[in-house]
Amino acid sequence: MVDSYPDVSPDQSEKLRNNVSNSQNTSQAFVADRSTVSPNKLDSIVSLGISKSLGGIQEILQEFQNETNPVYKFSKLGEAMKQLNKDNLSETLEVFESIPFGFENMQEYRMLLYAWSQFDPYGAIDYCKSRASGMGAGFAVAGVLEGWAARNPEKALGWVEKPENQGMARLYNFGLIKGWASTDLEGASEYVLSMEGGDEVGKLIGTLTEFYSKRGFSEASRWAEEIENPKLKEAAFTKLSRSLARDKPQEMANWLAPHAEGNYAIKAFEGLGTRWSETDPQAAINYFSELPEGKVQEVGVKSVIGNWAKQDPLAAGNWLNEQPPSPQIDSALANYASTVSRDDGASAMEWAVSITEEKLQQKTIRSVGQEWYRQDKDAVETWLPESGLPEDLQKSIRNPPKKNWWQSLRDL
Repeated sequence: MVDSYPDVSPDQSEKLRNNVSNSQNTSQAFVADRSTVSPNKLDSIVSLGISKSLGGIQEILQEFQNETNPVYKFSKLGEAMKQLNKDNLSETLEVFESIPFGFENMQEYRMLLYAWSQFDPYGAIDYCKSRASGMGAGFAVAGVLEGWAARNPEKALGWVEKPENQGMARLYNFGLIKGWASTDLEGASEYVLSMEGGDEVGKLIGTLTEFYSKRGFSEASRWAEEIENPKLKEAAFTKLSRSLARDKPQEMANWLAPHAEGNYAIKAFEGLGTRWSETDPQAAINYFSELPEGKVQEVGVKSVIGNWAKQDPLAAGNWLNEQPPSPQIDSALANYASTVSRDDGASAMEWAVSITEEKLQQKTIRSVGQEWYRQDKDAVETWLPESGLPEDLQKSIRNPPKKNWWQSLRDL
């Protein structure tokens, strides 16, 4: 049986009503006799009838190609993909032959492959491999697997686990889990939590976290807390922090507080500090100051200081001046010095030399010194002989690397 998706919008319904008025007798006859038509035949008739009523998939795809407004363009493509089936696949692929098979058109192909996977995933996979190779084909196949797993996760998983597909399995899993989680979140979660692997499994946890978050923070946070594997628990906490910390920092702070001594939560606290300090650095620094001394407090303070120094360097500097010198505050001093150096290299150097940990101090002095050298070469040449810095460090400061466009953009 061919799966078809002839969903009709209100605007399309109006067009259909106009068409139906010209063929009402035929429609009534069809309704009268529909009980005698087999289910498979009935699906084909309905699909064909609605496709013709809407002008056919080819006409819709032509409108898609000609449309320049991205909102209307993808609306048209979505309309066409709802009608995609084995009968109109070839004419659809003719249109896509003119669309380069690359990341710049990823959204178009994702829609095609998702729709195609609903009735012929094997054909869609073969198509991907005929249009690209290596990683390009792998990413495309992952798009097929997303749609396939949403409909039949067992079959999709079975295909991924075949020996001949193991070379790309880590990449395929991203599509598999995304589709699986969309219809069976618990099943997808159980599978991922049983996996062995490294960072790629952590990324899959991030995908699951997104789906749990749609059910509400309460359920998502409870799920994250119940994860036993420390690395996977870290991935879930980190993803939750990234998702919520900017819009609801206090709620995230309240949830994270009992986890301040857990290494799995360090990155989540760091993300909280970075995002909270974008809107309220004073509240953020007060929060981290009250946490127990340790790695969480250190990375939290450091993440806050960077943004605070951009917004109000004087207030951030005053806060740092109130803290006793210690390795605990060194990373914050380094972050502050690096941030301030973009506008005032001379002042930033005073902060850099106050760092107590030798390796971090020299690293910060080098980066701050190079920034200062770009701003005021003569002042740095006057300061260096009296600085007491090693010759190799002085030489490095005198030869700052050229900034790329991205680094220059970050300085704005």
